[in-house]
Amino acid sequence: MFGMGFFELVVVVVVAIIFLGPDKFPQAMLDLARFFRAVKKTLNDAKESLDKEIHIEELKKEALEYQELLKQQAKPLGDLKQELENIPQMPEVQDLQESVKSLAKSNPLESLNAPELEIKQAEKPKVSLEKTPKSPPRCLKI
Repeated sequence: MFGMGFFELVVVVVVAIIFLGPDKFPQAMLDLARFFRAVKKTLNDAKESLDKEIHIEELKKEALEYQELLKQQAKPLGDLKQELENIPQMPEVQDLQESVKSLAKSNPLESLNAPELEIKQAEKPKVSLEKTPKSPPRCLKI
């Protein structure tokens, strides 16, 4: 520890016992242990926060890379959108639309002579549900 051997540590402990006395030495050792524990906890917290910051920076960098990739992939889609918007203005499409309109006006289906089907009217039912029956229903007596 701190480049000191066992013999040096024994000398420091003996000097501390002589300087502090046997009554204050145990309390001083507890205070020293608490101090080292607090220092260790502070260093661990600093290390964790630094690791989080580094991880956040990595995530930001990765997000920016994905954003750039999406922008590069979106460029061909924008060109495709422009091409799709220009389709109605193409002369071939306009000619096709005009021919469809002229076919719709002439309606070739009307020129076919389809035989007319005779529709028979359904006969009226013999039983009417509008009138009530003349005789009361028969009931079984028990």
